[in-house]
Amino acid sequence: MRLYSLTLIATLSLLLISCGEKKSEESAGSADSLAISYTVLKTLPHDTDAFTEGLAIYNNKVYESTGQNGKSWVAEVDPGSGLHQKKIILDDRYFGEGITLLNNKIYYLTWQTKIGFIYDATTYKQIGEFTYNNPGWGLTHNDKELIMSDGTEKIYFLDTTKLSVTRTLTVKDEGGNVKNLNELEYVNGYIFANVYETSWIVKIDPATGRVVGRIDLSAIVDEIKRMYQNTAELNGIAFDKNSKALLVTGKLWPKSYLIRLQ
Repeated sequence: MRLYSLTLIATLSLLLISCGEKKSEESAGSADSLAISYTVLKTLPHDTDAFTEGLAIYNNKVYESTGQNGKSWVAEVDPGSGLHQKKIILDDRYFGEGITLLNNKIYYLTWQTKIGFIYDATTYKQIGEFTYNNPGWGLTHNDKELIMSDGTEKIYFLDTTKLSVTRTLTVKDEGGNVKNLNELEYVNGYIFANVYETSWIVKIDPATGRVVGRIDLSAIVDEIKRMYQNTAELNGIAFDKNSKALLVTGKLWPKSYLIRLQ
């Protein structure tokens, strides 16, 4: 299966925009001092059977993980078609969660079984596993540590040698603790997190745990819900360092959205 990098897709999107394609821009509301506006560059196909739990870009390739017992897998996805080959399929007893890729390894969390699996990113062969004390939700990294969420207001940093927790961060905004943190992505020194069952992505300072920005994707979520009633919540953030764009999607969505933050 031929795979296309997001850099190519973003370039094509910008060409389309310059030729007159309608550019849409949404903001989280002028009253919100932390609002981050965005521009939709392009919509892309997404597998409607994918109950998305994790999304990542590694070496210009898109990887996706899904959950549901008996339907949990990690695959390399063609962003131009939404198609994939199921390279890694979890045993039926595991509910898959977030993924991240670092040093040619795929790290894949499970939910209540509290076991993470490690795979070689080239061969997809399992090369290890690790355990943790809380349910596994989202996963990313900062090039040195794994960064994990558990559906609360907590963010956990794990060393990549013993895969043990080295520190814990409590995420807060002006209203107090921000709970239900889900899928994660590390972008230019900040942690971006989906807030479970909302249309929000929050931008978190990893040194303090403070929310320093918010992206309101309700326009996208409302469009999806209006057109496709069987979809579930927004979940999935991947950053392409080359195009400086975010790929976002949701569980059972027929589309992914390539967006650029303002």
